[in-house]
Amino acid sequence: MTKLGLPPFFQNNGINFTGNSSNPFPPGMMDSFLATAGGASPLMQLFLFIYRQIGERFGLDPSLLLTLLGVLWGLSKILTQAYAVLQTLNSRYLMCAMSVGENDHIYSHLMNFLAHQQNIAKDRFLMAQTVWKSAWEEEEEMANALTLIEVGDGDSDDEPKYLNFASQAARSSPRYVPAMGTTGFWHNGTYFRVNRKKESFMNTTGWSAMKDLEEIRISCFGRRIDPIKQLLADAKTMYYHDTRQKTTIYRPRAKESRRDGNMWHQVARRPVRPMRTVVLDHKEKHAILRDVNEYLHPGTPRWYASRGIPLRRGYLFHGPPGTGKTSFSFALAGVFGIDIYVISLQDISVTEEDLAALFTRLPRRCIVLLEDIDTAGLRREDDADDADDVSEEKTEGKKNESKDAKMKKSKKKPKKQKKEESDSDSDSDSDKDSDSSEDDSSRRKKNKKKKSKRRKHGRGMNGVLTVESISLSGLLNAIDGVASHEGRILIMTTNKPESLDEALIRPGRVDVQVGFKNASSVQAGELFHRMYEAKRTKVIGNGFAAKAENGSASKQNPDELDVSSEELRDISLEFGKLIPEAMFSPAEIQGFLLKRKKTPRKALADASEWIEATIKQKESKSKVVTVQ
Repeated sequence: MTKLGLPPFFQNNGINFTGNSSNPFPPGMMDSFLATAGGASPLMQLFLFIYRQIGERFGLDPSLLLTLLGVLWGLSKILTQAYAVLQTLNSRYLMCAMSVGENDHIYSHLMNFLAHQQNIAKDRFLMAQTVWKSAWEEEEEMANALTLIEVGDGDSDDEPKYLNFASQAARSSPRYVPAMGTTGFWHNGTYFRVNRKKESFMNTTGWSAMKDLEEIRISCFGRRIDPIKQLLADAKTMYYHDTRQKTTIYRPRAKESRRDGNMWHQVARRPVRPMRTVVLDHKEKHAILRDVNEYLHPGTPRWYASRGIPLRRGYLFHGPPGTGKTSFSFALAGVFGIDIYVISLQDISVTEEDLAALFTRLPRRCIVLLEDIDTAGLRREDDADDADDVSEEKTEGKKNESKDAKMKKSKKKPKKQKKEESDSDSDSDSDKDSDSSEDDSSRRKKNKKKKSKRRKHGRGMNGVLTVESISLSGLLNAIDGVASHEGRILIMTTNKPESLDEALIRPGRVDVQVGFKNASSVQAGELFHRMYEAKRTKVIGNGFAAKAENGSASKQNPDELDVSSEELRDISLEFGKLIPEAMFSPAEIQGFLLKRKKTPRKALADASEWIEATIKQKESKSKVVTVQ
């Protein structure tokens, strides 16, 4: 053992490795190998000690164990490769699959569906997501999270209590969806596999080097893909069942995300606005409803195509601010169950190319809303050039006037000075030649500036932007150009219809113009009655909202008024008589009533003072409100 170079501890427990008759190695081979390995490192010496203990204590040949481990390792590699081959054959010939990208609308439908599956919620590998809900979707959770606090000095026992939402975020549960990788679940008797993965792609927009895009791959056993199609149909049904009484609003995506597929993204989802809440003449309101209904009819496209008419419909809503132009647009979307796509022409990130692409990515039936079209600063290119020419002519005229004044002064000079100045005439002639050449170069520069300014005039307070802006021709091409989208409803709103270009509102682009005016006395009475009528939603939760301090109605249900329907009708008529004709917008009247939403009698009593103060404010053109 001294030859092997083992430490004294190992030498005391020495063993003759060559004495084992069952050793499968040739005689002397293990001795030479162990002698070499023993002097390599302390770790190898430890291995030799274990090697000796196995042979001595258990009567086993350690070399057989090493051989067995090698065989097992080789078998594991073979089985792994065989499993991969079988899995590939299985997925290719015995399974069906379908992929969904995260930029598609159905991606959100599918994720919402998977989050509601009980089989997935019990899986051992999940991903938790914080769900941001709107005010209309969190009523049930809000009811359990409400607490009451006192804000007074503590001197009185009957101090008002107020709602506190500090614990709402802690009690709201997250949404659980399948984690990255493969997750299996059962649905309608079929076993599905969901594989979530992310891939990095080069972003061609130049905003960032790489971009991660997620893809969901759904697969099931069998040669028919119908179960997966039915799964996606169930996901869409669940999604639209939850949103059937809501209007979805879309806006353009961020500039760096528009080239990746879908150019629109959802920004809000609101409850459907009842048409009766819009203050507009009943005949005109129903005339527009009939017109939109006829346009959206399934047989309308064939009628338009047989007559060679483009399938487009445009509306112009004009009137003072607060008269309900945008509200009527949302009410139309709610009546016909379609979505609203909002485009702001003042968004500097939206170029003419983006605007054309946004119009081409619209669905078959939708409302495209262009708000405050008069403030977008749209100008014709010729008008912009003419304005530049006028300003340049004014500056040149001032220069010529200064030159004429100098010439007149030179004529009044004495003869002595003229003789002295005659010597410098030759110099002045050469200066004139140089001036003429400078004028030619300046004209060339002006022509170049005009071409560049054609793309700079547009949106903003002064009508000028530094980079590509949307011109009037660009907007017109997007609305009804050769490659423009058909089937949508275009609604433009404006406060000043006279300032719009005639080409923008000509028939074919704007088919119907609707004028919104300030509320009449009858409309003011109807607005008052709707504010306090008995058709109200139920109070949420466990009554905390009713117990909280809420004005004079703090001790009663906030939706229960101590006014009968007959008295409310009389109060509404009296309130309508107090409102002057076409003096106040519906928004102004609604703002006054909202501050007294549970006290109709008080609203009627305060109406005269509010009307008088508001009229004085408008006459003085002041923006300070004295009575609210």
